[in-house]
Order: sequence, then C-alpha cells, then structure tokens
Amino acid sequence: MLTEVLMHGLPVAMAVLSFWSNTERKVLFLNLGLCITISASLALQEAWAGVLVMVVAGMSTSYRLLTNKLVDQRLIGVLIVLMSSLIGYLNTVTGKTGWLEIMPLVTFILYRFGELHCREAGLRICMVVGSLIFATYAVINQSWGVAATESLFAVSNSRFLMQLQRRSRRAAI
Repeated sequence: MLTEVLMHGLPVAMAVLSFWSNTERKVLFLNLGLCITISASLALQEAWAGVLVMVVAGMSTSYRLLTNKLVDQRLIGVLIVLMSSLIGYLNTVTGKTGWLEIMPLVTFILYRFGELHCREAGLRICMVVGSLIFATYAVINQSWGVAATESLFAVSNSRFLMQLQRRSRRAAI
C-alpha cells in the first residue's frame, strides 16, 4: 500500500514542480525525474510498453542534459525506427498488440523528436501533445498517478509555451 502511494505520489509531486520549470534545462531535469518515477510505477502494474518508453526516454533526456546538443534529424529517424521496433517486439512477446500499446510509442516519438531536435518552444509543444496521449494511456490502464502527472505536465508546459509565444511577439514589435 505505501509503495503504491509513493509510486503514484512522487510523479505527481514532480509534475507540480514543473510549474516552476521556466527554462529548458529545468524541464529536462524534471522530465528525467518523471521518467524514473513513472517507469517504476508502470513496472509495478506490468505495463511493459510504457516502462520501455519511459526508460528510453530517461536515457534520451540524460543525453540531452549531459551534452546540451541537438541531434541530426536523420539520426533521430533511425533511433525512432529502432526503438519503435523494440517496442513492437516487446508488445508481440507479451501478447499486447492492440491499439492501446501504440499510445506509448506515439508519446515516445513526440518526446524524443522534441527533446533531441527542437529548442524550448518545439520541445514544449511535443511534450504537451505527448503528455496528453500518455495521460490517456494511463487512464485506460487505471494508472491514476501517472494520468494526473502527465496531465499536470501538459498544463505546465502549455503555460510556459504561452509565455514563450508572448515574449516572442513582444520582441517582434
């Protein structure tokens, strides 16, 4: 019982902290924390496609944090195809090949593209859309902590995206 409360509560606490992630670096650090806590939560529920997506996401986020470099679009394409194949293989092995298991894959593609190829505004757009898709996946799997976390993360990234757009409009004037 306590383990479940922690596994669902820690990601939600991190998502609340995302409302103070006003820089690209801060949002990447929070994303790394979310990857760790959400993958642990999904592992307890044996949602393996979601776990795989979150573990790979954590590695991708770590790369971006350590190098602060964007990756060439062709390499991102190769990485996405390789990881999509791995997720497909895992889904086939576990017998979970329905439309539901595609949702983590779409989230993965959006997050990785945003994280590895886009600056802050593009990253936040990809995170908003990816978070909404993953929140839907979590609701369907009854992972309420993950659903709340991803929803909060989508709201906070939307807020910062609007702030970036306002600043860029003011700078253009």
